Amino acid sequence: MSLSDGLIYFGAMCLILGILIIFADHKLNKKTGGDKKLAERIIFFKNKWNGEHAGLVLAPFGVAVLLTILSCFTDLSAFLYLAGVEMLVASIFIYNKMMIYVEANAFKIDDDYENNKNS
Repeated sequence: MSLSDGLIYFGAMCLILGILIIFADHKLNKKTGGDKKLAERIIFFKNKWNGEHAGLVLAPFGVAVLLTILSCFTDLSAFLYLAGVEMLVASIFIYNKMMIYVEANAFKIDDDYENNKNS
């Protein structure tokens, strides 16, 4: 196995992992845990953020497809590697941005409730 083959396999695994992260988060949004009020608020704010930032959520797919198409028309197999790594890094970055928004909004209501309860 050459280095370029290894890079292609690694890129393909990163691409699959990035797609699985997005689908797993989508499935997780449909479940609620013990504290139903908090879980429902978290799901609400995740869906709200995804709706407001649909272009940002779908952009990694477009870039990965573009890089894959470029690898078909050139001899550079590094584009497949870049497509996979880009998909993985972008999905982690987007998930992190979404959770920052969710934590800032979903848990704010609990903090306000605790402050009013203690005073």
